[in-house]
Amino acid sequence: MFAAIRQTTPTVLRQCRSEAFSALRSKPVAHFINTPSVPVWMKASNAPQWSGWNFLLSTAQKSIVSEKPISPEQIWSNREEAQVKRLQRPNDAYSGRSVPVINHEVSLALAKLRGTLQANAVRATNVRDERHEKKGEKRNRLKSLRWRRRFAHEVRKKVQLVNEIRARGA
Repeated sequence: MFAAIRQTTPTVLRQCRSEAFSALRSKPVAHFINTPSVPVWMKASNAPQWSGWNFLLSTAQKSIVSEKPISPEQIWSNREEAQVKRLQRPNDAYSGRSVPVINHEVSLALAKLRGTLQANAVRATNVRDERHEKKGEKRNRLKSLRWRRRFAHEVRKKVQLVNEIRARGA
């Protein structure tokens, strides 16, 4: 029984949340203070009890009785419908070079693709790979690129420092 209650508790909570909150708003506070400690199954009336665990137990028992047991195939198909449809497509040869077109706005998609290609230096790599590059020339080119990147980083740091000093009022 407890395993069945544990399985149905999240759905029970979702189903009865609005009913419970509306009942809590309508009942006075004194009602909850003076509630008798009689379990739900010992009470004669079938009226829902709005006090904590009794309400959850009664609602869970109702849902257990009313729901049919679900087969593993049904659970798997429900999961397929709910979660697998929202998964991203697996990566393929074109996933890094493709951009989705949203609301038939091809120009925005092309601009985004152009930005991605420029950030990855695809055109520069393509032009450079048209001809053979000697080992020493490649080494010097990469050394120069590293120096330029480090120098640009240092300049950015100095400009940021100057802006902070100006912001202080110096």
